[in-house]
Amino acid sequence: MRVVLGILLLLTETVYGQYHIILSISDEDSHEPIAGASVEIKLLKKGGISDSAGIAFLNNIPRGNYECKIACEGYADEEIKLNIPSTKDTLFITLERDEEMLSNVVVSSSRTNSRIKDLPTRVEVLGTEDMEEETSMHPGNASMLLSEASGIQTQQTSASSGNVQIRILGLDGKYTQLLKDGFPMYSSFSNGLSIMQIPPLDLKQVELIKGSSSSLYGGDAIAGIINFISKDPSAIPTWNALINQTNRDGTDVGSFFTARNKHWGITLLNTFSHQVPVDIHNDGFTVLPRLTAYTINPKLFWYPSDSATLSLAINTTYDNRTGGDIMAVENGPSPTHPYTEKNKSYRDYYQLKYERHLAGNRLLTVRNSTSVFNRDIGIANYTFSGKQTSTFSEISYLFNWAKHKTVGGVNFTTDQFNENRHTDSLIRDYHFVTTGIFIQDDWMTGEHWVLETGIRNDYQNRFGNFLLPRASLLYKLSKSLSLRVGGGLGYKPATIFDAQTEETGYKNVLPVGNNVEAERSAGGNFNINYSGTLGEDTRFILDHSFYYTQVNNPLQLDSSSGNQSGQTLYYFSNAKNPYSTRGFETSVRLKQGRWSVFAGYTYVDARTGVASYPYIPLVPRSKVVFDLSNEKENNYRIALEAFYTGSQYLYDGTKTPDYWVTGLLLEKEIKRFILVLNFEDLTDARQTRFGPVVILPITNPMFREIYAPLEGFMANIAVKVKIL
Repeated sequence: MRVVLGILLLLTETVYGQYHIILSISDEDSHEPIAGASVEIKLLKKGGISDSAGIAFLNNIPRGNYECKIACEGYADEEIKLNIPSTKDTLFITLERDEEMLSNVVVSSSRTNSRIKDLPTRVEVLGTEDMEEETSMHPGNASMLLSEASGIQTQQTSASSGNVQIRILGLDGKYTQLLKDGFPMYSSFSNGLSIMQIPPLDLKQVELIKGSSSSLYGGDAIAGIINFISKDPSAIPTWNALINQTNRDGTDVGSFFTARNKHWGITLLNTFSHQVPVDIHNDGFTVLPRLTAYTINPKLFWYPSDSATLSLAINTTYDNRTGGDIMAVENGPSPTHPYTEKNKSYRDYYQLKYERHLAGNRLLTVRNSTSVFNRDIGIANYTFSGKQTSTFSEISYLFNWAKHKTVGGVNFTTDQFNENRHTDSLIRDYHFVTTGIFIQDDWMTGEHWVLETGIRNDYQNRFGNFLLPRASLLYKLSKSLSLRVGGGLGYKPATIFDAQTEETGYKNVLPVGNNVEAERSAGGNFNINYSGTLGEDTRFILDHSFYYTQVNNPLQLDSSSGNQSGQTLYYFSNAKNPYSTRGFETSVRLKQGRWSVFAGYTYVDARTGVASYPYIPLVPRSKVVFDLSNEKENNYRIALEAFYTGSQYLYDGTKTPDYWVTGLLLEKEIKRFILVLNFEDLTDARQTRFGPVVILPITNPMFREIYAPLEGFMANIAVKVKIL
């Protein structure tokens, strides 16, 4: 099939008889553009690499007949004949997926739009197959998708309302920067709700960079970056719908539509989720809150010329969840059952992006976004309410010269939080303004070496100037074996928003004092990657990494004697001793025919530097991820999963037990329908098996820290429909 992408340039013959050819390369099944495909005319020793839009250029081709080879790892090679000048200026090429794993994909988070195997910075990609599986299991949000990745931990911050934050390599969730298509969207006040408000239905892939990455996108990236990449419009209209029902009376409905022609394209995401309150442990308190949530996300694309794209995304997300005493949630609070936890939030944002492809694989990119996030938190008789408004503007230019791929740019961000003055006498407003300038260079010093260097300078209106260098080196010992080493600096401006204060609803938390400094970090990693075959038909990938990160001036939550009412007040200060996290990750991936196996192990040693409480709380020392699947394309899929979480320490120094969680996914495709039956936590592993979570009295309960699943065994059945 030929896919009309329409991203073309009108090229003409030069006076010297040289001709120019444009190849538009796409996936034969999904019709998505393929980035990173190599195009080569061996006779002329000319070639190029397709960019993020699937476009590759062959310039200055003389008259004659040639054979051109198009190749991309994960796809079968394609050879075409060129008869110059009879051949059209623009050719549409589709590649067929190979049976081998797609281990060579192009990532945008690195800013140079390079292939993974050519990147000195270690980047992990959760691809289309992972997105499809997550949509079947948890269509309402992407929390489960990340919890199954090695080195990442999803930490529930509320026993009653289900809020979740993401930890990378043992560090608090506030140190992880979440992006959507390269735009920073979820930070600070979002905290435990951010990951719960990203549905996976429109995602093409998720890109993970673990370790200090502030030099790439600015502050908040001490632990790393998670970039959620949306699907692009497809030339053949596609409309998929889904309905999901759980055994705990949870319902999800969603649809995703995409289409485009020569000058216009559109994607449209709609999701709706509803959950009734459920007391699973029979302790009188909800584990699953009452929930009503929806997302509406249209995205319009305009192609004013064959080399330019202008896109505008508009998003509205509503999330209303209430947990706590099951009697109070169902019937309303009363004197004997007063306790509830309420979270109501509205998120509205737009993302405007302009891309201009220029000759010589150069790329001009302009971005602008504004996000408004309103949130009301009500715990018992206390309410915390506020609005966070953030903006992001950036212009960058990517160009190739000699053996270099260089990108530079400037950006301007604002982050303003205003507390509702009618809910609390403690006003914790802030207004951050940051101006940044950055440059990054990938230098292919030889056939086996790639050196990546970068530097960013951020000026922050409250915390001052931050110079953030980073460097990474890739050495390809052979086609199958490569080594990576790198490191950099990072920083995080201080706010009142973190996991501990989230659990209390920010009650009695004082504003950040003028004597508090920004947190700073330094980190490095070393990676070994082997990709090859075992025997004749078994694909084998081994990945092993060591890492170390140190956080200086870490914020710690202290308490004072109290205010006039006798209540304890909490305030932040900079700890004298740095936090550190070190360890390693090992993963193995095998694929033979319809069978695939993934096994990953992560070891984390996260320390506070304080002798009395040496370990960072709620960080498991060991984590194992195992996945075994059998799949026949366009027919069925069976997947068995198992997860081991090792012991961890609570805030009082108590050591927790370890546990296993297992799951089973069955999927069958029948014409336009895909039927899914999913079972989670088959052994019903729950924290309440190790002790109670709720500490009475019922009128004023307290909750233990959450370190294990609370839901126990869950099942869901889903139906996916290919409407178009």
